[in-house]
Amino acid sequence: MVPVNTRRSYRSTIRRGDAPAAILTAAATLFRTKGYLAASIDDIAAEAGVARPTVFAAVGPKPTLLKLVIDYATTGDDARIPVAERTWSREALEAEDPAMSLRLHARNSRRICERVADLLWAVESAAAADADAAALWADLQEQRRTSMRTYVRALARKTELREDVATITETMWAMIPALYLRLVRDAGWPPDRFETWLGETFIQLWLP
Repeated sequence: MVPVNTRRSYRSTIRRGDAPAAILTAAATLFRTKGYLAASIDDIAAEAGVARPTVFAAVGPKPTLLKLVIDYATTGDDARIPVAERTWSREALEAEDPAMSLRLHARNSRRICERVADLLWAVESAAAADADAAALWADLQEQRRTSMRTYVRALARKTELREDVATITETMWAMIPALYLRLVRDAGWPPDRFETWLGETFIQLWLP
């Protein structure tokens, strides 16, 4: 009698060229729902419908997955265009009216938070226990400060502000995405309400 092979062979329904996108989508879903530490490579592979080695071959180890997921969520796509060069970012930077500039900045902050706030929360939560997450968290904080400093300096060239550039930069950094998580995720505010409130708060805080 020929022995029966009880192990099923793995056959992915994902085409090779589709694998990275499927893997990153799966990773984003699991990082949001399970957290970075609890989501394993095996979990991500199963969610994406690929073999475990495909995750490493197509994208990389878990820290690389986390970095790419954050990058793509921040910009909204995988195009290699920095946030500062995006059309929506330039609109806020270049708006001549300071109040409109701040409202556009609030709009951009809301849209980015919708895509990335819960992922940032996952990174921060993992940072205390995982060196890779801690390094990424520190890098993300510096990137956010740099981006906000660039915006505030542009705003300061339009009008006299009620605080210095450093103070406004640090305040914005502390507000976003923390207040989005508290007010939208936890308190149940609609994102539109948050955007309007944030823009008007910026104006009241910093414009003469």
